[in-house]
Amino acid sequence: MHGMICKSLEAFLISSHGPDLWERVRRMAGLREPCFETMRCYDDAVFARVLTAAATLLDQPETGVMEDVGTFICTHPPLEAVRRLFRFCGETFRDFLYSLDEIDARARMALPDLTLPSFSLHPVGEDRYEVRSHWSHPGASGVLTGVLRVLASEYGALVLIDEGERWPEDGGWSESISVRLFEEHFHEPTAFALSGA
Repeated sequence: MHGMICKSLEAFLISSHGPDLWERVRRMAGLREPCFETMRCYDDAVFARVLTAAATLLDQPETGVMEDVGTFICTHPPLEAVRRLFRFCGETFRDFLYSLDEIDARARMALPDLTLPSFSLHPVGEDRYEVRSHWSHPGASGVLTGVLRVLASEYGALVLIDEGERWPEDGGWSESISVRLFEEHFHEPTAFALSGA
């Protein structure tokens, strides 16, 4: 697991719940270092222990913690560039959905060692979609749900997102979520510029 992903979980926990909780999570997970190093790669089991400890101490399901991480990635001010890059994927929320299958490849162009979940979009009816993810660890659909909820609001779209199924596949985990797009232009989208203010 790339340190950037581990660091995102750590940053979310500290920013949202305080450094004391992070210390409790770290101790429960048996993490010797005081923090993750962004450019280091960790065993998947390390990330799994930290996520399990966080979910236990927060009394949340792991998918709920991962959804909160997805929301955090798109709303935390120091990560503003990430949100802008997501918005750059298309002019509408529908455009963004159709760009999901490119996210992993785009990330690898910048960081070859970074393995993000792979996503695939499957239209299942008028304005209805299934998004499937595959990753080494369960939880990709949770992160994506958090990201999609934020981006839907950013684009001014009215959507309904529901958790789907999860199953082991090809040495990892596949998951699905359903997305129903009720109104693409429900309200005025948030102003957007790739370079920021």
